[in-house]
Amino acid sequence: MYSKKIAIVALSLLLPAPIIGIWASLNLDSAGQIIWTVMKFWLIVMPVLWLLTVEKGKISWSKSSMKGLIEGAFWAIPVGAVIWLLYTFCLESYVDKEGIRFQIELVGFDGSFISFWSFALMISFGNALMEEYVWRWFVFAKCKTLAGPFLGILLAAFFFTAHHIIVIWNFGDAMIVTIGSAAIFLAGCLWCYLYQKFNSIWPGYISHVVADLAVFGIAWQILTS
Repeated sequence: MYSKKIAIVALSLLLPAPIIGIWASLNLDSAGQIIWTVMKFWLIVMPVLWLLTVEKGKISWSKSSMKGLIEGAFWAIPVGAVIWLLYTFCLESYVDKEGIRFQIELVGFDGSFISFWSFALMISFGNALMEEYVWRWFVFAKCKTLAGPFLGILLAAFFFTAHHIIVIWNFGDAMIVTIGSAAIFLAGCLWCYLYQKFNSIWPGYISHVVADLAVFGIAWQILTS
């Protein structure tokens, strides 16, 4: 019972951060960017602080077996393909392409292949690592303490999906939100499953990078079309 209460406290301290940060960045102009930065910093730092100060644990590199890496690479192919196929055959007509172009150009990209894909590679590899560390290593572990492995996977995937809904809603209608949220939830379940199976973030990280690159591929197609 004590461990469950501790897990609830940990999740309560972490889970509001991405929702607050994303909402602020989309609605509060320059102040929103400051809030987003603070929330992102908290999202990265809080799990480590919790590990060191509350759990009295040690930082590790989440070592994976070769079998785990191979299975993670195997899943990368269908994950990337599903994202591309969903957009091409189901969602393209529902996406706010002008809004996406505006956001991309707001960052400073003008259609340069090298600058866009340099940024995309940096964000994909970095964002996937951060999200696997936060949502699988930390959030899923706490959800598993609360509800066991199976329900913990569903619960962690739900929390992982929640803040993405705000982003999706900003670039499309209800159809985009529904299908996109379902896809993110299933991806979250997959990556939690891989973490549970191999006790490492790296198998899920591989297909997560591919998923992010597929999204950037779609963004590039929209930017240059």
